[in-house]
Amino acid sequence: MVLLRHISVALTAAVTAVGAALFVAVNLLYKRRVWTPEDYYVFKEEEEEQRERQVLVLGLDGAGKSSVLQGLSGADSKRCCRPTRGFNFIRLHTPDCQLDVLEIGGGEDLRVYWTDFLRRTHILVYVVDSSDRSRLPVAKDELHRLLRVDTQLPVVILGNKQDKPNAVSVPELRDALSLGSVADQRKLFLLSLQLGSVGATAACSLQSLQDLLLKLA
Repeated sequence: MVLLRHISVALTAAVTAVGAALFVAVNLLYKRRVWTPEDYYVFKEEEEEQRERQVLVLGLDGAGKSSVLQGLSGADSKRCCRPTRGFNFIRLHTPDCQLDVLEIGGGEDLRVYWTDFLRRTHILVYVVDSSDRSRLPVAKDELHRLLRVDTQLPVVILGNKQDKPNAVSVPELRDALSLGSVADQRKLFLLSLQLGSVGATAACSLQSLQDLLLKLA
């Protein structure tokens, strides 16, 4: 019985090890997984010899952050996304560099952790729902809280859902977010985005975003 028990323990450990290896392999294959901060930074340290740039994607819940990641990864950006309750990650390989794009959920309980991820970020992408006029003041306050942490970090602000009939215009969004007071202090860009559109419009928006990220990297 003792021998059988040892054999059972050994088999369980072996199955667990194989399962963990397969889990890591599948996640790397699809270039998308949910990360904890510790997982992410350990993974980056193991590959620090490569030329990598981290892009941090933040914004209130429902702004469209996950759709941005889906679109950049080549997936259907119009596919329904559940609110992110943790961390999403994709990796973009280009001839010049490698972009690690990390999204953190925008729920009120997760926003307190946003600043913890700024220390290794090269570019901040802040997504705003242009059609949610009632929450623009909250989006502004959270954005300026981030801007105060790092005064040199390049920032790309995406005015998403511009295709919605009640969306504010880009000039209105600039005023609502009080960008005039910070635009001269850093590299700051405000782009319109309409991932709900079909065909060339959405593709053009995503391509413009990716081109800008590569220039800033």
